[in-house]
Amino acid sequence: MNLLSKDSYGVPALLAVGLHLVIVAACFVAVDFSDNEKPLPKRPPIVNATVVDISQTIIGKREEEKKKIIQQQAIAKKEKEKEKEAQQKAKKLEQRKALEAQKKRLAQAKEAKKKAVEQAAAKKKAAAEKEKAADAAKKKQQEALIAKQEAEKKKRIEQEKAAQEKKRQAEEAKQLAEKERQRKQAAAREAEKERLAKEAAEAAAAKKAEEEKKAAEEAQMVQSISGLINDRITAAWNRPPSARNGMKTELAISFLPSGEVLAVNIIKGSGDALFDQRAEDAARSIVVKELSEVDPYVFDRNFRRVVIIFNPQDLRN
Repeated sequence: MNLLSKDSYGVPALLAVGLHLVIVAACFVAVDFSDNEKPLPKRPPIVNATVVDISQTIIGKREEEKKKIIQQQAIAKKEKEKEKEAQQKAKKLEQRKALEAQKKRLAQAKEAKKKAVEQAAAKKKAAAEKEKAADAAKKKQQEALIAKQEAEKKKRIEQEKAAQEKKRQAEEAKQLAEKERQRKQAAAREAEKERLAKEAAEAAAAKKAEEEKKAAEEAQMVQSISGLINDRITAAWNRPPSARNGMKTELAISFLPSGEVLAVNIIKGSGDALFDQRAEDAARSIVVKELSEVDPYVFDRNFRRVVIIFNPQDLRN
């Protein structure tokens, strides 16, 4: 709290406390504390206090003036707020009147527009009825003209129809004759087609039978020569000491048309290097002269490269 503010009683209180302190101090000064005289009986000190009216002091008067000023300011503020409120009410009233006047003008304008629209609609309706009557009269004339034209057209069509019917009958007779001729030609073509199809089927069947025969002979020959190749490798093979029953080596042998071996490759070994090497050496050493008598096409398809699984059966366990 501010003791020196205009709404506080701090200053008068301080003055009162100070005055009492001065009186108490004066009493102590008046007492003689020396031992030369016989001490007199003690009497209670008499304090003369004066009641001070703070409102009559300069500070009190200033405080009163300040309070009056504050009250006047508050009154002025309230008056100003009332005046402002009155102005606002007057403004709202004026705005409401202006809004009502605007609504009235809009209603009048809407009514005028409605009347104008109704008048325009009535005018448009009258014009439409007039135009409709004119269209009806014109339509009646057109219908009469169309009826006349239709009658003339019908007569002309009947005449043309009679002529066309006569022409149609003649054309139909001609077409029937042409269709009969075409039917005979088609029958002849169909018979020829069936004959050719039958001959083609018979030729295809004969060709297929011949191909199947050749395929069977070729398969038999391939099987025979493959067994011959295996037998000759077995005959030329030098059995190693480590050979055991179940060992086998897969070899790829490339032949020349003369039956001589061009190259030998081990596709899959047996696990015994000496066994595989002896099998490869044996394959390189053989000559299959029977291949020179084989048809080149059959040779290229079956013996240009032959895969043999070399698996001797008479080995030790």
